[in-house]
Amino acid sequence: MTSRDSSDKRNLTVVGLQWGDEGKGKIVDYLAGDYDAVARFNGGSNAGHTVVIGKARYTFHLVPSGALKRKRLLIGPGVALDPGILAEELELLGAHRIRTNLMIDGRCTLVSPMEKRLDEFFEGLRGPLSLGTTKRGIGPSYAMRALRLTPRAGDLFTGFDARPVTKYYESFGLKSGEFKAWLRRSTEVLDGMLGDVGSEVDRISERGGSVLFEGSQGALLDILHGSYPYVTSTQTVAGFVPASLGVKASRMGKVLGVVKCYTTRVGEGPFPSEVKGVLGRKMREAGREYGATTGRPRRVGWLDLVALKYAIRINGAEEVALTKVDVPAGLKHFKVCVAYSLDGSEITDFQRAQGHLDEVVPVYEEPGNLFGSSFGDGVPAQVKRLVRYLERSLRVKVGIISYGEERSRTVGQ
Repeated sequence: MTSRDSSDKRNLTVVGLQWGDEGKGKIVDYLAGDYDAVARFNGGSNAGHTVVIGKARYTFHLVPSGALKRKRLLIGPGVALDPGILAEELELLGAHRIRTNLMIDGRCTLVSPMEKRLDEFFEGLRGPLSLGTTKRGIGPSYAMRALRLTPRAGDLFTGFDARPVTKYYESFGLKSGEFKAWLRRSTEVLDGMLGDVGSEVDRISERGGSVLFEGSQGALLDILHGSYPYVTSTQTVAGFVPASLGVKASRMGKVLGVVKCYTTRVGEGPFPSEVKGVLGRKMREAGREYGATTGRPRRVGWLDLVALKYAIRINGAEEVALTKVDVPAGLKHFKVCVAYSLDGSEITDFQRAQGHLDEVVPVYEEPGNLFGSSFGDGVPAQVKRLVRYLERSLRVKVGIISYGEERSRTVGQ
């Protein structure tokens, strides 16, 4: 093995293995101290990664979650960048006297107020079949990129011709004057921060440094592999790292998947293991399951091993971080979905069930009760038993256990 290949082994890709909201921000912050840079490779401001330190709560929508560890921060070309939201985040960090060493790739797709209007327009057209998007304009911005109409970040500094895109907006009855004003403000925000993130990743790796690649959303929301059409508008799986950043595949290093001890989902779409009623509300309140971006209450349910095995496979996850293991400690029962029942037969292949997720009935096991677990003196025996059960079932190591929101409530195995 060459020394260059060895340097890639130091890198790590962190992705979500459910429908997002797994606690990736906390895990990235926990790990960031061991890396030279943290690079965000997908999604946009529809994602919210939260880090809690004492009584201070930080929510990042675009800035990588390594900011609080003062790491080199990189935003790759696969990200849909909203310059206004980026400016707000940087201002908030500045107010806490946190300076950011940030590079934004000039090939990033940009999100303007016009895409947000289009987001609302398209959701309205769907009526009762709406997807439940955040209406942050992320989907329309990627669509505009595919239409080759919208500017990339670097295009703002090379004499971008706005006439084709403004004509497109005007065809929907939108006034283009707001777009032109947005172009001027965005140029001011991004001035001095643009660069080639792929080359920066290569430079760090070839000098013996290490990069942590931070994903947003979760595998089951992937535009190609998720529960379509109730998915996000980009790829969320680990394999998107080299495609997004423009680096060789080996740069992504090992893949760590983040999974919550139960399952949540925001917005519409199928959810086989969903728990409703009093128990569902109890789980939501215990886990503070409200969207970091919109504040919407998340739907909650039991841990779904059928979906989780699929997510592990399509990401090539070699290890798992298990989060919020304290939440089921307040419940008298703890269930795990191990199969789906459909028309009298059991299905354990998530892809096979994709077209029937609204019809399947979950088949549950109770691997052990976590009720009354105390986390004051390390990992309780009940949690260790659950970890062993999951490692046998999923055939991957549980390398990190997280309980509660605060940064310090994280244990490496």
